[in-house]
Amino acid sequence: MKTIKRIVFTGGPCSGKTTFMSRAEEIFAERGYRVIVDHESATDLISGGISPATMGMVQFQKYCIALQLKKEELCYQAAQEIEGEKVLIFIDRGIHDDKGYVSEEDFKNILEQFSMKEEDINKRYDLVMHMVTSAKGQEEAYTLSNNAARYESIEDAQKVDDMILDSWKDHPNRVIVNNDVDFEKKLRRAIQAVFAYLGDEKPIEVFKKYLVELNDEVLEKVKGEKNISCVHILQHYLKSTPPMEKRIRRREKDGNTLYYYSEATMLTANKRIKRDRIISERQYIDYSLEIDPQLKMIDKERYGFIYNNHFFKLDVFSFDKSKALLSVQVPTENEKIIVPDYFRIIKDVTDNPDYKNYYLAKSQKF
Repeated sequence: MKTIKRIVFTGGPCSGKTTFMSRAEEIFAERGYRVIVDHESATDLISGGISPATMGMVQFQKYCIALQLKKEELCYQAAQEIEGEKVLIFIDRGIHDDKGYVSEEDFKNILEQFSMKEEDINKRYDLVMHMVTSAKGQEEAYTLSNNAARYESIEDAQKVDDMILDSWKDHPNRVIVNNDVDFEKKLRRAIQAVFAYLGDEKPIEVFKKYLVELNDEVLEKVKGEKNISCVHILQHYLKSTPPMEKRIRRREKDGNTLYYYSEATMLTANKRIKRDRIISERQYIDYSLEIDPQLKMIDKERYGFIYNNHFFKLDVFSFDKSKALLSVQVPTENEKIIVPDYFRIIKDVTDNPDYKNYYLAKSQKF
């Protein structure tokens, strides 16, 4: 029986929503879910020349809600028709978000034009994930650069976050993901919360990585594992100035292609902020003009599978198919890992920077 869940991601500006949804598509797909992403309607409008500055905030919110309703309707229809029994619709801001930008009376009047009441809004969404803006507690990470439609100062972002918190206070299933940990852990918390709501096994926070021997026999055994998925990944690094690292990624699975843009900024020697977003093919082509010629393309097949209740990823690189990188998620650093017995481990490379994608793009060898 098909299940469809509509999950809203909300929060103040620069909270990590866009990065989460670009990563989540891959994470949940590897575990058998179909994912539909409904991008933020306000950003769509502002990027297209329709903004509060051109028509006033109240009129802008009318347009925003009209677009949101239509997009949500189309996403739900597509979810009913798409292949797969488990479908997730990730919605970048729900209708209650609009309440944070107008008065109570104006919001009520806007809803009346769509024959809606506030109590109707909560029924539209199964889960609300509030990701607190980085302007609260991670001010050094707050930026306007990754969203052309963003204009709020740190103080404004804090106020918007507070207003949105209040707007969604009556939703029966709301999770608040704050900034008392670094950005990567914050994203993992959000992913865990979604899995917990779905009643599925939570993703694990710690990775172990091994260099293993590979041959045709081993690869055939991998392809015979449960819940096997295969993704072809092409990854380029772009010209950038430290501490910034930029890359683009093309991901192909089951005849479908997604394009990603990522930025990573080192804040300290051991702390970085990484932002990902899904981009169009046209944007991917434009970014390709900025490829760093000193770094080779990463071309790999990624196999995801479950073995002994642990989720493994096997990355097979085009430059050397006699070896591969095997990663596994574990609950704690000390948990004993049972690797499938058909793998011969050459060495543990968990903390070895030479086996990160960036350095493999330099060396093209293990």
